[in-house]
Parts: sequence; C-alpha cells; structure tokens
Amino acid sequence: MQFRNNNMYMPTDKGSLSVHGTGYIEVNSDMARLKVKISTDNISLEEAQDKNKEITDRVLMSLEDYGIAEENIHSENLSVSKNYNLSNNTFLSYKVTNVISVLLDDFNKLGDVYSLIIENGANDEINVDFVLSNPTQYYNRALKKATQDALNKAGLLAKSFNVKYNPIPNKITELSSPVYAITYSSSSNSYYQDIAPGVVKIIAEVEAVFSTFPF
Repeated sequence: MQFRNNNMYMPTDKGSLSVHGTGYIEVNSDMARLKVKISTDNISLEEAQDKNKEITDRVLMSLEDYGIAEENIHSENLSVSKNYNLSNNTFLSYKVTNVISVLLDDFNKLGDVYSLIIENGANDEINVDFVLSNPTQYYNRALKKATQDALNKAGLLAKSFNVKYNPIPNKITELSSPVYAITYSSSSNSYYQDIAPGVVKIIAEVEAVFSTFPF
C-alpha cells in the first residue's frame, strides 16, 4: 500500500473481469439418420465376409429401389473380430460387422425404410438419430445468446463489486464449437412405429475479459 502526503493513495491501474457466458436453444430435428449393423458369423473368415457382402448389397439395393438418393447412403465401418468360448478360450468363429448409415429428410418414410432393412437381412442393432441438416445456423444463434449472457454477467458483477467496466471486452474466447455443441436425441427401439422425431439441443459457451476501473 502506498501513501502520499499522509493520505491513502488509490491506484488507477486497470483491473480485469472475466466471465463465462452460456447460451442454448432447442429445435426439432429435420432429418433422421439410421445406423444399421449387419453381422455374420462363420468359422471361415472368407464365408463370413461373403455372406456379409451379400446381405449388405441386398440392403443397399432395396434402399436405392425405394428411392433413397445414393449420396444419403454410406458404408461407415467394416470390422472383423473373433468369437471365443469363454469357458476354455477356444476359437469359435469369425464375426464380420458392417455399418450402413442412411439419411432421411422425410419422417414419413422412416417406417418403410426400417422395414426394408429388416426384411432384406439386417440382423443386428439399428439406431436412429434425429439430426439437423444445417446445424451451423442454430449454433450461431446459441453463440449469440452466450455472448449476451457474458455481457449481462459482466454488468452484474461490476455493479456488485462497485467498479466501472468497459463493455467492449479486450479478449473473447469461444469455448465451444459446432462439432461438439449439439446433443442429438436417438432411439434404438426395435419397433419403428414407436419412433418419433426428437428435439436437438445446441449449447454454446464463451469466455470474455473486460477492463475495470475504480470509481
């Protein structure tokens, strides 16, 4: 503490105020994404692969015949694993798994596509995610809310601590990103008639630093 002429000297240096702003919105999904697992087991790896390809080709053909655009059908992952007898650790068979992703922008087609997939040999888990065709526009809206939240908090804290502050921040950090900010609802129900479109939640976060001054 410094003294000048026996009076207390108050520093005039700028201080800083750091706040965390959060904003979120919830919107109805406008697309459905089905992830279909096709699994085949055989003691022969070649036969397991051949059978898996046969079922996969049949499923893909049925989807294309139904009218699903080729760019909305993707083969995402092909994996091979070994099955063992857990009691004596002896080899039983090879398991080949293929994952197909199908995008739909018409929820009325969801039941038909679900049935087609099952009827043409898909024999493993089917998951349905409800997604957004243009998530960036919604993330930007959430981000705007996050910046306003940061401004509101800065004003509240400055008033509470009895300091003035510059409402223009000298540093802003975006803590979130469109890639990880979105939470999609999903369903793995085996009865497609129970599946309904879900709500998508988008959360954005920022950190802002403001300069403060004593009164």
